[in-house]
Formats: sequence, structure tokens, C-alpha cells
Amino acid sequence: MLTGKEGKIRILGFLLLINFIVTTVILFTDKNLQNDFSYYQGSGYFLHWYGLLVTGILDIVGAIILFIKPEKLFLIFGTIWSVFMICFTFGDIFLYNEVHLGSANQFATYLFGLSKYPDAESYYPGLYDVLVAIYIIAFVYALILFLKIKKE
Repeated sequence: MLTGKEGKIRILGFLLLINFIVTTVILFTDKNLQNDFSYYQGSGYFLHWYGLLVTGILDIVGAIILFIKPEKLFLIFGTIWSVFMICFTFGDIFLYNEVHLGSANQFATYLFGLSKYPDAESYYPGLYDVLVAIYIIAFVYALILFLKIKKE
């Protein structure tokens, strides 16, 4: 299943599947996303939660497509998606005011810190780091594979 060009392309699908799983864990465990970072006292989900939900759905759809049709075209889409998600995740830092934090540095500390952010509700620190790391690995892997396939 993972031999030959098709098998190597499916590895990118596997990486997107892992990102879907990590995203799902974040969505279900990060109470800050679920209550607008303690700003809203009640039930409901907010923009950042839905944004993460959409990216998770696109990850699983991409993974399924790469498993079913491991073709160069979908490898290109997977490469573009991975670099987009790296930029999207780091760019999210600049929306710090949307989550009622005082600076981009504070939001970056929340997202990428390995210890719990002060006064934050329940969440697992480090999951955003894992998410971005896998997107970076996926991008580098896909880029190398794409260049290798292009030479053949």
C-alpha cells in the first residue's frame, strides 16, 4: 500500500489524517475555543472554533482523496494546503484582539506555549505546536516528493 509513487503520495494523506485527529482533540478539549476565551459565559462556539472545524474537515477530505486517488494533481493540492495551513495558523496570532487578549505575543504564547496560559480555561498546551509541526512535515515531504516525481 505504501510502495511506489502512489504509496508515497498516500503518506501525505496519512499526515493530513493525523492533523484531522489533532484538530478534533483540540475542538473537543479546548474550552477557550468553546466559550470565546472566557469572554462569553454560556454555551456556544465561536469563530475560531468554527475556523478550526472547517480546516479539520478539509484535512479529512484531503486525506480520503489522497488515499483513494494518489495522483500528482492531489499531491500538488496537498502541498498547497499544507503551506496555506502553516501560514493560516501563524497568521491567526494577529487576531489576538478577537479572543480578547492584549497582544499578538500573548496569543502566540497561548497557542504555542508548552505550559498552560495564565487564567486560561481547560486545554492541552502543545497541541497547536503538534498541528503546525505536522503541517510543516507534510509540506516539506510533499515538496520533496513533488520535485522527485517531476524529475521522473
